[in-house]
Amino acid sequence: MTISSSIRELVNTLKYSKKSDGTEYTLYLKLVILGVGVVGGVAFIIHIVSTILSNFLAPKAAAIIAALIGMAI
Repeated sequence: MTISSSIRELVNTLKYSKKSDGTEYTLYLKLVILGVGVVGGVAFIIHIVSTILSNFLAPKAAAIIAALIGMAI
């Protein structure tokens, strides 16, 4: 694929595309905000769970590491 054919396809795409009206724009905006919210919510839940688990397991892991280091010396 050459550069000129890529530009030609881009121009054809722009010719056939139409500008969305206000209701379509509002719908797309709502969908994007919903998607960002869902992804952000899942990431927040994963972060909270990992923080809780690391705080719960960290003292035990430190004791195990200290015991292993003590055994190796």
